[in-house]
Amino acid sequence: MTDFGRLLADLNDAAVRYVVIGGIAVVRHGVVRATRDVDVVIARSDVHRLRELSERWQATRPDGSPLNSDDFVPERSIHLKTPHGFLDVMPDGRPVAFEELEARADTRRVDGTPAPICSLADLVALKRVAGRGRDLLDLDELETAHGELPDSRG
Repeated sequence: MTDFGRLLADLNDAAVRYVVIGGIAVVRHGVVRATRDVDVVIARSDVHRLRELSERWQATRPDGSPLNSDDFVPERSIHLKTPHGFLDVMPDGRPVAFEELEARADTRRVDGTPAPICSLADLVALKRVAGRGRDLLDLDELETAHGELPDSRG
């Protein structure tokens, strides 16, 4: 089971600038649903901090295989198995740049830990671009909760 609060607290303590996207953001925007991981976008300039934190965690890939320094590049997603659960880091700029996500994010508590949660409009944009089955279900549920959905892409 993922300890969302502890995972986010470690990111905060390591001074990694991030914005929560994905299932936790969907929940924070009013949809009741389960999630088993934390999805974030991090600042390009903080990839080295995430790598250092991953070393302290002794994180691995989800299948337990070791990570290497080539895994930590801003242009690629990385999926980590940490002592607190799974962390998925999405690439910056797809479809919204980190600085824009961060500027529009609201800090909310996740299991007692303050964390920047992406705006509804950014969440909608990210879900529409991803377009997987789970994303489409999330969009339907968000529309039920909010009515017509905003999209930060315009």
